[in-house]
Order: sequence, then structure tokens, then C-alpha cells
Amino acid sequence: GFIRETVRPLPENPLERKLWLLFEYPESSTMARIIALISVAVILLSIVVFCLETMPHFRHMIVMNDTETGDTTKVEDETVHFNEPFFIIESICIVWFTLELATRFLSSPSKLAFAKNMMNMFDLVAILPYFITVTTTVFNEGKSDNRATSLAILRIVRLVRVFRIFKLSRHSKGLQILGRTLRASMRELGLLMFFL
Repeated sequence: GFIRETVRPLPENPLERKLWLLFEYPESSTMARIIALISVAVILLSIVVFCLETMPHFRHMIVMNDTETGDTTKVEDETVHFNEPFFIIESICIVWFTLELATRFLSSPSKLAFAKNMMNMFDLVAILPYFITVTTTVFNEGKSDNRATSLAILRIVRLVRVFRIFKLSRHSKGLQILGRTLRASMRELGLLMFFL
């Protein structure tokens, strides 16, 4: 049961090698360690903002008046407001995640191996909802006919942001071991879930 670390190739280009070591191997230098700490801080900030956004105190409500019955109801306003502090913090986090992912991809020794790596897929899935949300909001601004459909899409896309938690496992050996343990025990866990 002892896991041997695989020897991973380094890029041949000196600049790419330096960038790859900075972003992929935190133990390679002090600067790489600082970048890893910044990355973990940004991930945690993003998760905290994600959780705070769901609290009732921070939700925007719209009062809807029914002209036929005269009833008023409060409905959550799910449109994105670009000047909200949560959106601004989220944008800063996404800029970091995107730069980090792009730098790692461009400096990787094998682009195909990088694209096939599950952790890199999690990184991509963690940032895609932001771009989908912004694109949907910009293209549907001022259009009321597609509003219900776009809000339903946004609701589903925002749930995918939970994948940011998996970004932490890149920087934690304990979470990596937990992930490998879960992967090795999937059949038994599935059987247990079946009987529950």
C-alpha cells in the first residue's frame, strides 16, 4: 500500500520550466510556496463568498404585484449585478483562477496529458460557471422573454461552483490521499449506498 510518486517530465523551454515549477510544485522554491499560499487563500475566499451569497441577509428580493388579485409576493432577484461586492470579489478570484490555469496549461510539458488530468478538469469546471453567468447576463440584458430560461440555467450553473472545493486538494496531501481512498473504495461505497 505505499504510493510511489511518479516522475513527471519538465518542459524543455527554460521559461516554461520555471513557470511550471512555480505553479505546479510548491515545494520547488520559496516563490512557488508563496504562490501556492495565495492560491489557497483565493480558493478559501471564493468558497466563503459562495457561502455568504446564499445567506438570506445578503439576497436581493423583488416585490411582485399581481394586478388581478392584488396580492404581493417577494421573489428572489437572481440577476447578476456587476457592481455588487460579492460579484467584484468573485471576479477577482476568477481572474486569479484563470491566469493560474492558463499559465499552467501554456507551460505544461504535455498539453494533452494536462487536458486529461482530472484535477485540471475540476479547475476548468470551477471557473466556467462565472463566464457562462456573465455571458448569459450580458446577452439577455433588457430581454424579458428569455429571462425565465436564463435564470433556470444560471441556477444550475451556479451549483457547479461547488467544484472549487476540489481545487484545495491540489495543495493538500491529506485531501489527495482521501480522494485516492474514495476512488479505491468506490465499489464498496456503492454497495453500501445500495443497501441504505
